[in-house]
Amino acid sequence: MTHFDRKELKRPDVVLTELREGYHWVEDHIRSVVILFAVLFGGLALWTVIHTYTSKKEAQALSSFYTAEKKLENKRQELTSKKSTDPLKELHQEIVEMETVTQAFPKSKAAFLSYLKLGDLFSEQKRYPDALGYYEKSLKLSNGKFYKILVLYNLGYMNELLGQCDKAIEWFTQITSYQKQRFLLWTFGYRPNVFWLSSAYFGIGRCYEKQKQAEAAKEAYLRVSDEFPNTPYADQGRALAELIAHP
Repeated sequence: MTHFDRKELKRPDVVLTELREGYHWVEDHIRSVVILFAVLFGGLALWTVIHTYTSKKEAQALSSFYTAEKKLENKRQELTSKKSTDPLKELHQEIVEMETVTQAFPKSKAAFLSYLKLGDLFSEQKRYPDALGYYEKSLKLSNGKFYKILVLYNLGYMNELLGQCDKAIEWFTQITSYQKQRFLLWTFGYRPNVFWLSSAYFGIGRCYEKQKQAEAAKEAYLRVSDEFPNTPYADQGRALAELIAHP
């Protein structure tokens, strides 16, 4: 058993005094404590309600998109087997349903996917100005690096096909400008994978070629072989650069 010196023990009157003071503090601040707990509980309850509502609405939006997408794809397959000469005209109702999703859920992932789908559809039919418009709308809703880079490339490619090479280079350059930085043991930033970077550099090179800027095009192609030397993209970059040097 541990023995204490009397000096190490508090006298009963001291203990009672401290208990009394603690009781008075609670009595004086009970209202504030109750209000604090009420605010915390109310905030948690409100967050739960909002989160549940948002999740339910997002699920509803995605369900609407997938329903519209399925109808669109089924109709496209039907038109392909019929060898339709004007698919967009015959897909009018399905396109309207897809656009309805963007109106009913304007800031949702479903709206983003709808714009992306419509952009791809019009691009495949060589309606590049319309496709560009849909991709521009999808960019405003893109959430996450993968989707944003996908849309940036589509914007660059559409502008390239429309002969707007300066704008195309701007879009492609946004992909190549992503950088990682290292500080001590931590890495910050983001660098796309070899596929997207190579595709962007090739796009820049093609645009410079169309503008008769051979050296700038060659530099863009060689950037691929410099950054990714042990990949098939490096061989392609060197071959394209060689074609410029020895047409």
